[in-house]
Amino acid sequence: MNANANKAPGLVHVSRQGVIIGQFRSADIPVKIAAGAILRADHYWMPGMQAWRLVGNSFDGQVSATQVAQPAKPTVKPTSSASQPQLRSADAKRGSMGAFAMLLCLVVVAIVLVQGYAYFTLKAPLAKVLRSDSRNQGIAASAYFRHHIPVGTIVLDVDSVGPGMRPVDILRVMLQFAETQEHASYEWVILASGGRERFKMRGAYFRKLGAEYEFQNPLYTMRTMPENLYRMDGRPAFPEWEGGALAVMGEQMKNFSEFIGEWLR
Repeated sequence: MNANANKAPGLVHVSRQGVIIGQFRSADIPVKIAAGAILRADHYWMPGMQAWRLVGNSFDGQVSATQVAQPAKPTVKPTSSASQPQLRSADAKRGSMGAFAMLLCLVVVAIVLVQGYAYFTLKAPLAKVLRSDSRNQGIAASAYFRHHIPVGTIVLDVDSVGPGMRPVDILRVMLQFAETQEHASYEWVILASGGRERFKMRGAYFRKLGAEYEFQNPLYTMRTMPENLYRMDGRPAFPEWEGGALAVMGEQMKNFSEFIGEWLR
């Protein structure tokens, strides 16, 4: 190790394995040791010294945690005006999501309310009709608002008819259900089978059937019902007959049988 090589006055010269690695202020040596830039096994020399000495023998006691350079603390950068649009955009997005969630909740509540109204207005009364009269036990049917809109049109849908059931049994279920709806105002009542819409009648006629159920002759209702029915495209389903009483009655009863057969087909 050449003690006279490139010695700058006033600085501590540090050598590692015979090669000078730097010149430092004396006060910086402990910090460099703590940081690992200078090793305790390195040697040092400074003006006035006769020979090189081991760094670890002279500077160990001066090293402390407070001398270790601390990383600069991050500072909070003030929000610039350029970032304001992004903040406003995020707020707008959160607002849109909140509005969508509220709208979704309102839709769910509306569906629940409509389903509840349909149950108490249509489904429960029809279920009671089918359950309370033993003659109706072989018939399965449902009633609901068309397109789930609780105004205008309802559907009486016959799901199945058991063996031995006659056309008059189907008529009785319809009339008993109409009686439960005599105070309701519908524009149309659709007669369906297995979800397939077959005929429709005006709501006013349906209410009339319900109001007259207790006293009207069922035979009269059977004879006159076909001429009050319409196809789903709005055309009359059956003609209105004229002529001799027996001939007219025969054609009307024939139309009634055709009506029941087409309805349940």
